[in-house]
Amino acid sequence: MSEEYDFDVAIVGAGPAGCAAALVLAQAGIEVVVLERGQYPGAKNVSGAAIYGPVLNNLVPNYWEDKESFERHLTTKKITMMSEARSMTIDVDLRDFNQTPYNGITVLRPKFDRWLSEKAEAAGAMILPDTMVEDFVWKDKQIVGVKSGEEELRAKLVIIAEGTNRILTEKAKLAKHPHAHHYAVAMKETYELPKKQIEERFHVTGTEGISNEILGHSRGIPGGGFFYTNENTLSFGLILNAKSLAEKKLKATEVFEDFKNHSYIRKLLKDAKMIEYSAHMIPKGGFKNLSKLYGNGVIVVGDAAGMALNAGLYMEGMNFALESGRIAGEAAKKILESNNYTKKSTKIYKNELKKSFAYQDLKTFKRAAKFLENERIFAHYPELINGLFYRLLKNNGKPREKITRAAIKHIITRTKILKAIKDVIGGLTSL
Repeated sequence: MSEEYDFDVAIVGAGPAGCAAALVLAQAGIEVVVLERGQYPGAKNVSGAAIYGPVLNNLVPNYWEDKESFERHLTTKKITMMSEARSMTIDVDLRDFNQTPYNGITVLRPKFDRWLSEKAEAAGAMILPDTMVEDFVWKDKQIVGVKSGEEELRAKLVIIAEGTNRILTEKAKLAKHPHAHHYAVAMKETYELPKKQIEERFHVTGTEGISNEILGHSRGIPGGGFFYTNENTLSFGLILNAKSLAEKKLKATEVFEDFKNHSYIRKLLKDAKMIEYSAHMIPKGGFKNLSKLYGNGVIVVGDAAGMALNAGLYMEGMNFALESGRIAGEAAKKILESNNYTKKSTKIYKNELKKSFAYQDLKTFKRAAKFLENERIFAHYPELINGLFYRLLKNNGKPREKITRAAIKHIITRTKILKAIKDVIGGLTSL
């Protein structure tokens, strides 16, 4: 390495994306440093997340052999629609006995991020916690390092993995200052509950666990709730559209308290003790909100690039972060081999990312974010569906109607048909 540089690659942020890139690079013998503003990787992150598919195993083969890597493996996914007084839940068995042990896992971010950073460190990456990167070192129009206070650290290539806070991505001239409608408010709580009670309440054993996505009872604000079982804690939260909150002049905390007071939620949290609360802004993501992915001497990964997806059934953040970080590491190796750090070379990252499930999913569901701003999805339809099934299943001692006739009558009398047709078409073209 030239004396002009301190490292081959400098990564800003020790979240999943940054650590994934660092691990790939360190395993290739490349001198890489990760600068993290928290006291340790994961210190600035909140508990509770789910990871699906093989992406983590691609980074750390047989990760499940290390129990520190996850809390529970997901055997059931629940999808719940809540009206004001009722709820309806669909259970989906996620087990696949012919594949790798786990289709999905739950993790606690502080613990997981630290575990993944230790894997990168063991491979040879240098992790520098308590280091706030405030700006870049520029040479002409190319980024050649980062600044922390009065200190400069020079690197041939910089990978921005700063997460939702896109200050550096803006300074690199790869993204414009975001508006409120680009973000959602995420509130998360962690509840302590003995392992035995978790197993009894959710009908799981050993390391089995459940995830639960929840729609409705959010005062019509677009968004949704989530619920994950950990080893001896429960992760629970609600994500709300920031623009809709502002327009309706509602406080996110008030909507959250209403949400928690629903009978369905109260049963899940019964006797559990809250031990952590946090709230932060997250990118709504989507294909149209991606930043520029590369520049002279720099590439962007994970949330910093806007790589998040909400497509109803599919809510992706960590998977995309891990995958984009892995691809950034692989691309960085090729960029270093070329010894060319201009946009012409760093474009390798985008070309490789475009082949991935993460980029292709964002493109496939590029209309989803706009469609899911429809308040009827979060207020009217959960009420309609819960009411319909209550009507069909209620026994009042009178002769029953035919199911199809009762359903049509219920829908026609409670729905504006033209808007419903428009919503169906919107859903078919977006989701």
